[in-house]
Amino acid sequence: MKTRVLFQILLSVSLFVSTTSYGQARSGLKSLEVKKEGYDLQGTLQVEESYDKQTKMLTLTIKNEYKHDLLLFYSRFNPQLYVSRYYRKDGKEEIDRIPISVSGDIENRKKIINPDSTHVISIDCKGWSFYEQVSFEGPFTICIVNEREEFIACGTLWLEEKHFDL
Repeated sequence: MKTRVLFQILLSVSLFVSTTSYGQARSGLKSLEVKKEGYDLQGTLQVEESYDKQTKMLTLTIKNEYKHDLLLFYSRFNPQLYVSRYYRKDGKEEIDRIPISVSGDIENRKKIINPDSTHVISIDCKGWSFYEQVSFEGPFTICIVNEREEFIACGTLWLEEKHFDL
């Protein structure tokens, strides 16, 4: 039992360090819970947020550097990932939040990211000239799964709020 707890702590710390210390990575897996023993969970999850002023595209890039598939969920009833748009009204900062699908496909509500693959979510910000800044915001669940899509481990990915000027 002590070995399992120690393994989970070490895995959580290594995942946190690896996802927050690379390039523009702005997130970390929190509360990683191992569901099945006996799997090699070495690897990292690289998450980057960026905004291209020329094309007016806000982009979230999720790269799977684990040896197993990652499964992302989207719930219509409890969306957790948002695009936040910031503006000033009467001298006070206001925020509009738009729920978005982390899967990229609202019909399927899930997305599998294979090892050494990247999932990109792009948001077109053209026509948002009223707003001053934009960002991704919120947590979402990521599960490491085996070839039968059985959960090996699950954790929550928390995006740090990074504002981009429009």
